[in-house]
Amino acid sequence: MRAGNAKLPKMVFADMDGTFVATDKRVPRKNLRILDALASLGIPFVPCTGRPVSAVPHKILMHRATRYAVGANGAVIQDVNTGQRLHVEGIRKSAVMELYERVRELNTTFDVFADGEVFAERWRYEAMGSYGIDEPTLDMLRKVRQPVDLNVPELVQRAHAVEKITCFWKSESDCAGLSKAIEGIPGLCSSHGHPRNFELQAKGVSKGFALEWLCEHTGISTSAVVAFGDESNDIPLLEAAGMGVAMQNAIPEVQAVADATTTSNDDAGVARFLERVL
Repeated sequence: MRAGNAKLPKMVFADMDGTFVATDKRVPRKNLRILDALASLGIPFVPCTGRPVSAVPHKILMHRATRYAVGANGAVIQDVNTGQRLHVEGIRKSAVMELYERVRELNTTFDVFADGEVFAERWRYEAMGSYGIDEPTLDMLRKVRQPVDLNVPELVQRAHAVEKITCFWKSESDCAGLSKAIEGIPGLCSSHGHPRNFELQAKGVSKGFALEWLCEHTGISTSAVVAFGDESNDIPLLEAAGMGVAMQNAIPEVQAVADATTTSNDDAGVARFLERVL
């Protein structure tokens, strides 16, 4: 499928931060208007994010074009209309605890995505402002996370399913320590959704996995899907889609696997590309 001379896509997937959402975390008006166009054509739109589904911007999640949503980098696939979680792929709790023991002396966050929410030990939550995270992202992170007076082992024990772990790091030595800690833990895979973090899921879980699962669920061929992304956790998404589109602001690794590129997230690149296709 190629823009300008292709059949209409049968489903559209888009990452949120750095892709569909502008850097200041607002949703460009042009992107909302392209959702209107998708809805009028009966083409499902799927926000596909590292956030929990509940943290997808309301204007997107509640739009009539949005049929499904993918959260926690593919660990959660949800029917938006019914609220039913169609598929959840959790991390083995023993793997979570092994990671925690390895990184507990490092200066990092340890955000626990569990049962559709995000929890953070209060002292880690209160230290987030010292991690060099840009203000729009920091504001979003604080809104999404729930500070709790429980430690990580208690959080993990209470959880039905741990969907993802996110660790933001403060220094380059902490980054190196995290990278080393992740190595060799069975059942874990890692990616980046932000330049200063590691995101951990169950091995084999990714946004690409979710795209393939949802295509099988709906009977839509992956070759008829368009997907957009900008960071390393979007690479499997673009590789799984018939047309993978990198944003102008995407990291080089994403641009290298993309079939096409579009303008930046601040220039409503998703809408500008889809306008040509539709």
